[in-house]
Amino acid sequence: MFRFSAFFRSHAVRYSSLSPIHETPADRKPLLMVDYLVDSLHFSKQDAVAVSSKGKLTNLRSPINSDSVLNLLKSYGLDISQIRQIISSAPKILSCKASKTLEPKLKVFQELGLSGSDLVSLIKKNPEIFGYGLHTRIMPGLDLLKKLLGSDEKVIEVINKSRWLYVTTSSMKRLSTNISLLQTFGLSNERIMKFMLGNPEKLMADPKLLQSRLSYVEEKLGISRALPSFIHAASVVLWSSDSEVEKRMKIFKSFGWSDSEISLLFRNQPYVLNKSEGNIREKLEFFMKELGYTPAYLLSCNTFFTLSLNKRVIPRNTMLKILKEKKLVKDKLSLITIATYSEVRFLEFLKGFENDIPGICETYMDNVERVS
Repeated sequence: MFRFSAFFRSHAVRYSSLSPIHETPADRKPLLMVDYLVDSLHFSKQDAVAVSSKGKLTNLRSPINSDSVLNLLKSYGLDISQIRQIISSAPKILSCKASKTLEPKLKVFQELGLSGSDLVSLIKKNPEIFGYGLHTRIMPGLDLLKKLLGSDEKVIEVINKSRWLYVTTSSMKRLSTNISLLQTFGLSNERIMKFMLGNPEKLMADPKLLQSRLSYVEEKLGISRALPSFIHAASVVLWSSDSEVEKRMKIFKSFGWSDSEISLLFRNQPYVLNKSEGNIREKLEFFMKELGYTPAYLLSCNTFFTLSLNKRVIPRNTMLKILKEKKLVKDKLSLITIATYSEVRFLEFLKGFENDIPGICETYMDNVERVS
């Protein structure tokens, strides 16, 4: 259980750091939402109108209640800019009861370790969060994540990456089933955890679908479940049909690739399966027909398939040809070497030839911008 679980067992009263508020008849007069946003949070009139429309709130029934909400958020260390972000994402929060509805939930997230920008991120991803039941939805969800991930820090990482708190009880059951399924395929808890941190939403898929894609990757694509790429390949093809994957494979075959070569490529670079047919065909046209590369060479330089052809590979190949024509670099300098340089490193590389080719960096940047 979380270290903050005891908090709920020992606190049956409202949480409030605010002084008691006594409304007068004047306080209870409705106030235009737009005016409140402009006056209290310094929204522009245009932004205030947009936020008011988003929350479907024309009037605030009790401005003093909304003031309590703002004061509560400030008491949790949020500055005016962060509060504006929260209200922009979840305007209905202004009509919530500060001590009864908001503070118990904020306390949970604070105990978990969320504060400042992390708290803002959570609310932006889950704008309906304060409408969820604390004991029926939020706490069970966090408890399950803690059980699966092992630490509060990893729970924070997951909920910062996805809309985990949107999940329902049935979704949580799917998650548990899928975790068990991955374990039956021989994946260690460590591998499952890493996958969960990187692809949390995919573990919410229908278990039957996930099982069919895991089997497809192993049986049809020939990627062993023991390989690190196994789960990544399953992730890539999760939402793709067999026919869509087959079409991509046929493109490789049309360029002379054998089944074993295709399988080896997918094993080493499973994300190639996620590329469009046009992207695959365009790259094979360039690498094999224009540059004369063989499947064997491309397998040894499979990073090519992860790089942008027009924004990186072709512009850098153009520069390499110029340098080789002027005999400023050795012929053995390969495209794969400079294609994998970071942009900063490649520009530093080109600067070394400015005396021989004035403006070479500008020429390169012009080539990149032309295709951007």
